[in-house]
Amino acid sequence: MSGWWLAEDIWLNEGFAWDTTLMLGIHSLSQPWLNKVFWLITQTAGPLIVVLVAITAVWFWWHDEKTTALLFIVSFVGTFLLNSLLKFIFARPRPDLFPPLVVEHSYSFPSGHTMSAIAYFGLLALVLWQKGHRGWAILAGAWGPLVALSRVYLGAHYPSDVLASLAIGTIWLVIVWFAYTGHHVNQSD
Repeated sequence: MSGWWLAEDIWLNEGFAWDTTLMLGIHSLSQPWLNKVFWLITQTAGPLIVVLVAITAVWFWWHDEKTTALLFIVSFVGTFLLNSLLKFIFARPRPDLFPPLVVEHSYSFPSGHTMSAIAYFGLLALVLWQKGHRGWAILAGAWGPLVALSRVYLGAHYPSDVLASLAIGTIWLVIVWFAYTGHHVNQSD
């Protein structure tokens, strides 16, 4: 019920008081060097992520892990389609509290960068963890929330956009992961 309330509130463009307060608070921390750091972080979940997904899928395919390769493609394509559908349904305008440090031309909700980061880096974290690469898995797992923070810092999204996107992306990731692990246990690559 509370999830529907959140979605309905955003859909009606009423927003949240805490969105403005938190966004302005984060913006008050703005520094030229931080602008560059968050710009670089956000780029990893922009068009570059298509290249990362492709390289990762090819790498796993080449190493005879075809199911894992397809997993990255399915996760990313599913995220893209879900994000596009939700942007069309909600059509929430971008924030205009201050001049953004990145200019976007699509709707604000949900955050495509955040959902893509969860779909790719979250999945990468799970695969790395499963393969025993714990340190790299933790770094990959932390990247999605860093992308989410970068989107608010840069003025591209309201905090509620990225929080909901983290939740939606995580739900999709869990669905994809459980489908994969069930398949992977029952069938070898």
